[in-house]
Amino acid sequence: MKHLLPISVFLASCASYPPPSDHLASAIAATRGAQEAGATRNPQAALHLKLSEEQIATARKLMDAGNNQRADYLTLRAYNDAELALAIAREAEARQRAEQAENQAANSGSAINMAPSTQNPAPPPARPNPGNPNATYNQ
Repeated sequence: MKHLLPISVFLASCASYPPPSDHLASAIAATRGAQEAGATRNPQAALHLKLSEEQIATARKLMDAGNNQRADYLTLRAYNDAELALAIAREAEARQRAEQAENQAANSGSAINMAPSTQNPAPPPARPNPGNPNATYNQ
C-alpha cells in the first residue's frame, strides 16, 4: 500500500499538466513571421525554420496523445527556433543592404572624406556693423 501512493501521485501530476495551447500558438505565429521575413531564402535560417515546423508537428501529436508536458517543451523549442530563423534572415537582409549601399557609394564616387578640406576654407563669420545693426561687415 505504501508503494501505491507515490505512483498515484506521479500519475496524477503527469495527467494534470495543461495543454500548451498558448505556447503552441506563439510557436506557430513565430514560424509564420520567420517565413514572411524570408527565412526560406537563407540556408541557415531555413534549417531553423524547418526544425520549428517539425517540432510544432511533433508537439501536436504529443498533445493528442496526452503528453502535454513534453509537448510544451517542444513548443518552446519551436518558438525559439523560429525566432532564431527570423533573426538570421533579418541579419542576412541587413548585410545585403549594407553591401548594396557600399557598392552604390563606391560606384557613384561619392565616398565620404572625413578629412577637412584645406583648399577652400570657409569664410569667417560676419560681424555686426556697430553703426548699422542691420548690416554686417568682414575685416
